[in-house]
Amino acid sequence: MSKLVAFVYGNETGAKRLEADLVKARDEKNLRVGDAAIVIRHSDGRSQFSHASELVDRGSMGGIFWGFILALIFWTKWLGLSIGGALGDLRLDEDFVKDIGEAVGKGHSALLAIVEQGRLPGVLEVAEESNPTVYQSTLSEEDEQVLKVVFQSTREM
Repeated sequence: MSKLVAFVYGNETGAKRLEADLVKARDEKNLRVGDAAIVIRHSDGRSQFSHASELVDRGSMGGIFWGFILALIFWTKWLGLSIGGALGDLRLDEDFVKDIGEAVGKGHSALLAIVEQGRLPGVLEVAEESNPTVYQSTLSEEDEQVLKVVFQSTREM
């Protein structure tokens, strides 16, 4: 089982610094992150999304997966969609989605990552030094496998 974890910072640079810290600690502490993305909400309200490709293992789900998750978190309320309806069969915790959407305001940043439960303590230890607000949601093995198949087949089109 994996966790979908969001590390939220009250500034625009915290998430990128955490990515660099995790990359540095990856080999030293045997840290592994299944997949990750960064969102930066600039002070003018623009949002910038990127795949944390230096941090993640080969074969990660990549941009399509994160595009879906980030759109779900940040655009659902602006488009007037029901979060429950938008979540469909994904089974993400609705409160988790709402909390992140509200926490990453103007001038904030977040690193969102899928981390195997057994590797989570090491990732949290590295992140603790930069003092983020941490949100976690469990992603079942079944849900993760379904997502990998769906997003891998979409990437091959």
